[in-house]
Amino acid sequence: MIVDIPISLIDANPHNSRSLYDPISISRLADSLQRNGQLSVIVIRNHPKTSGRYQVVFGHRRLFAAKHLNWKTIRAEIVDIDEKGLGIHSLIENLDREGLSDFEKALTFEKLSKQFNLTYDEIGRAVGISRQHISNYLAMLRLFGPKDHSRNPEITHILNALTEHHARIISRVDDIDTRMDLARMAVRKNLSVRDLTNIIGHLRSWFNEPSSLKESNFEPISSTRQTKIHEYEEVSKVIFSMFDLSRSGDFDSCEKMHLFGEGFSLYSAIPPLGRFEGEEAVSKEREWFYEIAPNLSWKFNDLKINFLGKVSVATLTIQFFGGSSRRSNELRIRGTVVLVKKGAKWKILHEHWSNQSLPSRTIEEVMI
Repeated sequence: MIVDIPISLIDANPHNSRSLYDPISISRLADSLQRNGQLSVIVIRNHPKTSGRYQVVFGHRRLFAAKHLNWKTIRAEIVDIDEKGLGIHSLIENLDREGLSDFEKALTFEKLSKQFNLTYDEIGRAVGISRQHISNYLAMLRLFGPKDHSRNPEITHILNALTEHHARIISRVDDIDTRMDLARMAVRKNLSVRDLTNIIGHLRSWFNEPSSLKESNFEPISSTRQTKIHEYEEVSKVIFSMFDLSRSGDFDSCEKMHLFGEGFSLYSAIPPLGRFEGEEAVSKEREWFYEIAPNLSWKFNDLKINFLGKVSVATLTIQFFGGSSRRSNELRIRGTVVLVKKGAKWKILHEHWSNQSLPSRTIEEVMI
């Protein structure tokens, strides 16, 4: 039955899958309602505990937009549905129409499992994904405990910005503080799953911990401003020197800044593209140092450095000028550099460079 219902009598769905709503999106929907009217009804049910009131089954965004316009009533379809059906319908509607974050999906799957006693197989059949996929989503809820959420209010925002693939990678780290740093860095730097996997893989191999990164390996750096500035300057100096030394042809000094014999690897932006390890990685660095870099000048941009105890992760972009190609002055690459503090010195463990502006053939022209 479709009727006009006073908005003041409609309560939210207690099983609503979405925890965050974009105010800009609601404002745009309100503009659409004002221009075109309400094209789709919301679906509601009679409130199970309060006579004369209703609960939303789905259509929260349209309800919020109507409230934004100060509408007194909204057109709604009243359906007869129980608590279990309410939760399932809410989930399916949001999956189809609102693009839930993976974390919000996980919260809903947990509710269906604990409150309605549905098995992972039953949930999977209801939403059209596998039992294992349901389990992967639910693993996001185990990244941080209640105490972590109370200490760090930003965790919910960070989790909403991560995919369950990112969460699976981060879950390999046992230390909660390091796990939090990695999650925050993945969101702020918009790291891909491959980038994050590579970073954690290098941390694990460096500390020789096959199952986790232990807390003792991540002694916190002093939080004083002076120490932070010093560490930032030291890491910046290593990265800048890696390029500047090519002008003097001093590859020995460049080699001392790297951990060539201790797990160094390289993703190169210079063809042939791919991952290089061992002697291949050293050869690739030497090729850049002697054959390519001396013909170029460069400008560093957007250098950002995150510290995870004795590990730092730097991201930056570099614009190159010169070379034999007229278009080479447009060459722009993005880099992620992983460094480890060995003694008093920061050493480069991994470099990942990707081309942001030009096709590979233009990079080859720079090499000529």
